[in-house]
Amino acid sequence: MAEFGLTEAEQAVLKMPGEFFRAFERLPQLHPADLEEVPFHAHALGRIVGMRAAHRAHPDLVPNPAGTQI
Repeated sequence: MAEFGLTEAEQAVLKMPGEFFRAFERLPQLHPADLEEVPFHAHALGRIVGMRAAHRAHPDLVPNPAGTQI
């Protein structure tokens, strides 16, 4: 039976980029693009974690080329 959704560990990891952004946002701004770049990459990290659940739910649509079971 396939496991759907994010595991507790994945949920914890998924919270980290947002925590990073909120901490980074409190730093003095050094470059105008900083507050645009950080969310872009935080969202990319979120997509990577989310794809793990997508793979478990639909391994035929979201293959895992590494072959390791997640």
